[in-house]
Amino acid sequence: MGKLYFLFGIHNHQPVGNDPYVFREAFDKCYKPFLDVLEEFPKVKLTMHFSGPLFDWLMENEKEFIGRLKRMADKDQIEMIGGGYYEPILQTISDKDKFSQIALMNDFIKDKFGKKPEGMWLAERIWEPYLARIINESGLRYTFLDDTHFRKAGLDEKEFLGHYATEDSSRPIAVFPISKTLRYKIPFSRPTEAIAILKKFSGKKEDILITLFDDGEKFGLWPTTYYWVYEKNWLRDFFRLLVKNEKYIETITASEALKKFPSNGLVYIPNSAYVEMDEWVMEPRDFFRYKELKDYLKDRPDYDEIRYFINSGFFRNFFLKYPRLNYMHKRMLGLSDKLNENASPEKDKDIFQSLWKSQCNCGYWHGVFGGFYFGNIRSSIYENLIEAEKKYDERYEKKSLIIKRADIDLDGTSETMVKNGKMIACFSDKGATMTELSLKEKNFNIINTITRREETYHKKIRGRARRDIVYDKCERLCFSDHLVAKKIVLNDYLKQRKLKTLSNDAYISSPDEKEDPAVLNYAFESKDLDFSKKIMIGSGSDVEARYDFGVSSLLRKYNFAIEFNFFIQSAKDAMVRIEDKSFNVDEKISVKSINSLKIEDRFKGITTAIEFDRADVFIVPVYSITNSIDSESQSIGKMFQEISVLVIKRSKDKGFKIRLSVDYI
Repeated sequence: MGKLYFLFGIHNHQPVGNDPYVFREAFDKCYKPFLDVLEEFPKVKLTMHFSGPLFDWLMENEKEFIGRLKRMADKDQIEMIGGGYYEPILQTISDKDKFSQIALMNDFIKDKFGKKPEGMWLAERIWEPYLARIINESGLRYTFLDDTHFRKAGLDEKEFLGHYATEDSSRPIAVFPISKTLRYKIPFSRPTEAIAILKKFSGKKEDILITLFDDGEKFGLWPTTYYWVYEKNWLRDFFRLLVKNEKYIETITASEALKKFPSNGLVYIPNSAYVEMDEWVMEPRDFFRYKELKDYLKDRPDYDEIRYFINSGFFRNFFLKYPRLNYMHKRMLGLSDKLNENASPEKDKDIFQSLWKSQCNCGYWHGVFGGFYFGNIRSSIYENLIEAEKKYDERYEKKSLIIKRADIDLDGTSETMVKNGKMIACFSDKGATMTELSLKEKNFNIINTITRREETYHKKIRGRARRDIVYDKCERLCFSDHLVAKKIVLNDYLKQRKLKTLSNDAYISSPDEKEDPAVLNYAFESKDLDFSKKIMIGSGSDVEARYDFGVSSLLRKYNFAIEFNFFIQSAKDAMVRIEDKSFNVDEKISVKSINSLKIEDRFKGITTAIEFDRADVFIVPVYSITNSIDSESQSIGKMFQEISVLVIKRSKDKGFKIRLSVDYI
């Protein structure tokens, strides 16, 4: 009887910008105890991947852990593999950045472990066929994908064994299929059951290879797993049984497997990710149709053979699903193009390092984990983008005022970006809205907002939480123009009722030649309403808008209103101040006939002020109802995102002025 060779791989990752306590908890509950147990079993071999942000944290906080890994690598007990250093999804970044990030990880592993990696981990196992060429030209030989990727290519093995070849432009690599059976069983079944499953695979005349490569956080950080894996000794018992059954099962590293086992042959895998990711990207209406079709087909005896041909979603459509995410992503791509064209990683390492940190994947999608909905993750992306852009401008642009007009988010509508020594401001021709206000001193975008929309998991919510779900009528930006009912009240605004937005309409844009202050001229024209909107941006951290109304028959029925939304990373550290009164940012506030207000954000050390012709004001907190995982359970969570301010013009004056300014505490 042949032997089963078990390629066991672990992927460990924490994103750029994650809270320090999460790194510490993950190390104490997961990475360290796993290695502690593995060291007890020198015959057990593993292939391991650590992301760059986690390596950075280890180098600063637990350097000896790197030394322990190296000693095990020197004994060939573990093989370290590479990837994009800051864990980007490769399809979301430029080819130049792909090669740079992979090279950065290759060099780190060569420096710290004495040997260049031979293979790489693909972030989130998101595949497009051209990546074979990228991996090959990066000097690497192999990667890992789920067995469902292979089924989508038309292969119908009951269990995928060994490894396959694929290529792009005659640049080949090997691909190991990750066993779904093992991924769902380890570490959630009993150790004896996991060994029994492995033994079933080994009941052949020839030697065979099976692969499991999965998240290391399943071994201690996921809810309840620390108790199961370490306190109940699951991992120790599993490794002990592997050694006890070495006559039938032998662990092997990826490079060893490539030498021992010939390829199963050529395969061309279509665009795909793991099943859940392909479902998360779908619009809810499409997901429920897709699910209905799957449920309808489940009664067929051949369902297991045909279900992989039922198409779900495509990862890149996250940029369509979430316009605010798309804006952030295209800002990153635009900056990358500029840096790669005019600077170089060798000469400007600090600039490129900030750019590459901004490419960490976790803020560019949303699924069962918070992803894009986590404010600290989005904030970290902007922090690094602003830092890279600020340094580039200081080094290469050397201008006190930069005005650029382009379709920055690539949605077919032009934007105008204005940069001075204090800030980066961006206005879109759609609604003449401000899409970004980034403060250079703080590396902080105060319009790092989300827009609430329907999510598939909202259908599961019942009771009081259901009443908290609100979907926004437009993107949550600044200087957004609306028509609101004369009798609108605070709760209407909270629930997005009695509001007709103009922010989705195309305004006429005619930039002024004047540069100090920068002047952006916009106009809205319709049969019942026309007005001009002049935006003025000076050399400080302030933006003023002046409205002049012409035909305004609609204003006999509606009041004109202007909306602002400000990202608050820590609600407990922020206050609203109106005249001599103070409010928490999670309060709902309605005040009449005032002309200014301030929002103090002590967490970031900034004060945002709005001054305007006398008006009524609504202020409400904005929460997302989000799938989230806390330390103990998976649950639906109410997550504070931003504060929204609506300034309602009640007067019949033909003009209206409003000014936004930012100062530091």
